[in-house]
Parts: sequence; C-alpha cells; structure tokens
Amino acid sequence: MLTRIAQQLLMTITMTATFIGLSGTSFAVQYVKAPPLTEVVNAQIQNVKDSGAVRVPLITWGGDIATILANGNSKDTAAGSIFAKQNLKLELTRTDDFGQQVKAYMEGNTPYLRGTLGMINMASELLNRDSRTKPVIIYQMTWSNGGDCLVVKSGINSAKDLKGKTIALQAYGPHVDYLAKLLRDAGLKMSDVTIKWVKDLTGTDNTPAEALYTKDIDAAMMIIPDGLMLTSNGSVGTGAEGSVKGAKIMLSTKSANRIIADVYAVRSDYFAAHKKEVQNFVHGLLQAEQKLKTIFKNKKTQLTEYKKTVTAAAEILLDSASATADAEACTGIVNMLLFRAM
Repeated sequence: MLTRIAQQLLMTITMTATFIGLSGTSFAVQYVKAPPLTEVVNAQIQNVKDSGAVRVPLITWGGDIATILANGNSKDTAAGSIFAKQNLKLELTRTDDFGQQVKAYMEGNTPYLRGTLGMINMASELLNRDSRTKPVIIYQMTWSNGGDCLVVKSGINSAKDLKGKTIALQAYGPHVDYLAKLLRDAGLKMSDVTIKWVKDLTGTDNTPAEALYTKDIDAAMMIIPDGLMLTSNGSVGTGAEGSVKGAKIMLSTKSANRIIADVYAVRSDYFAAHKKEVQNFVHGLLQAEQKLKTIFKNKKTQLTEYKKTVTAAAEILLDSASATADAEACTGIVNMLLFRAM
C-alpha cells in the first residue's frame, strides 16, 4: 500500500441534507461481481485527446468542492476563475464508477484519475502494462477523518462479531482497504465474511446504504451522510425517517484517519508532455483550498460567495442545486474541511 500523505478529509454539507431527506426505498438492490479490474476494463490504450477542454473527473466527496471552486463553480472553466488564471480549460465530470474512470483514462478521454490511493492501487496492474498510462500521483486532497463508516445491525458490537456476517461494499470503491484493515485488526480475513458488491457509492438503489435495508445484509461500509440517515442521526436507528431499526455506526474513520486518502493521478505520457499544465492544475487546487477556507471562515461577510459555492457543489456532486436549503444548517460538517491534519 502506498504511503499516505497527511491531510484531513471531510464531507460536504450538501450531501448531508440530501441523504437525510431520503426515506422509503425499493430494496431492489442489484449485486454485482468484482473481479480484478484487469478482467473488467476492456479498453484500447490511446493517446490523450489534445483538443478542446481537458476532462477532469470528480467523485461525490466533500474534498471535491475545492476543484469545483477552482473552476469558477462551474462544470466548464469560467472566465476569471482560479483555473482560468492558470491558463487551463477544463470540463469537470462526476464519475463515481471507477471502472468507467479507468476506461476513459486508458482511451485518452481524460489524462486524470480521481480516487483514493487504494482505488488507484486496484488499477495499478492494469495501468502499468503500458508506460503511457502508468499513473503519477500528483496531489492529495484530503484524509478521511470521520467521513466513512461501518454501519451494523443489532447483535454486532465489535469487528470480531463480523465473522460469518454478510457485508455490503461498493465494488472498486473507497472502502475496500478500510474494511480489509478493520478485519485484519480483528484477526479476521476477507474470506471470513461474505461480501455483497454493489455498483454505486451513494444516491441510487444499488448502494451499500440501500442494501442494509434488506434482511440479507448484516453490515455495510458507506459515507457518513448515509450512515447518519440509517442510524437516526448517529444514534440507533428507530426504523423511522429512512433509518434501519437497531442500526448503529460501529466504527468510522474518525478513529482511523490515516486509511483513506483522496488523490489525483495523471497519465505518465501526459505528465511528460504537459508538465506545466499539470503543475498549474495542482497550483490551482492549492489556491482553491485556501480560498475555500476563507469563504467558510468568513461566511457572514462572504455570504454570496458561500452560497454560490455550496449551490454549485450541490448541483455538480448531487444533481440538485436545491439541496443547499437544508444543508446550510449543517455548516459544522463543512468546517472540518478547513483544516489539514498535521
């Protein structure tokens, strides 16, 4: 496993409001297989397309607000934005399906990968087959510090109790490493549990959170907004308002905050040919992070900028600009984004 670089990760407030507002579910979860990416991604390696805006992937994660802000709170680089001042022309595309990200990366539709270091590692065998697509880690955005959790049903009180249980987990997602470590620390192996893989991370019928509603699932790894919803805001689920009766957050990255590191990687060939552009991209992200700190620390005096940023994040990450109305009451969660872990 690659060494983690110190920074703190956080969830966005807009995500919290949207998912807490969800209630009722179809329980029609479709499970998938999760063989190695070498067997899943069928793509012909091509050179990166060198015309028009450069596509940059996002995932549904609080740390990606900085990328959105740098682009002028827009999917396409806005005039006068941080990235525009770095002479960049980008198109932000949310792609939570990591297999699809890897395919687009290999086919030259984007030179960038956005994921955790664990996700990049899962793709390393496939991507290292060709020197052009060997990933170069260029920037760590955040550490997960409470943004990811294990939600369990009644009767499970420790990681050792997971032996023989069935756990829902996103295939090729950010929680594979986390679950492996939890089991390892408890003296268990992945083979000691039954994994039910789902396609999506959040927001659809095929997610770990959705799977926990079914009687066949004993526990699930998920992002904290989903965990809060299922456990009646972090206590014990009552069965009302979208919660699962008896469900609780047993563990989170608040007590294991050096497990999940979110990063950007770039293709080796693109890095060699466009080093200045890549450097400008990283510089822009650093500037955006500092600007984001200022906006949130001075919300009262920068309310217009604050609302614009949160609205853009809600629309781009969640497909719903209206999610900000309730989310603004949860600024305590976003404030965690302001500070790097040292």
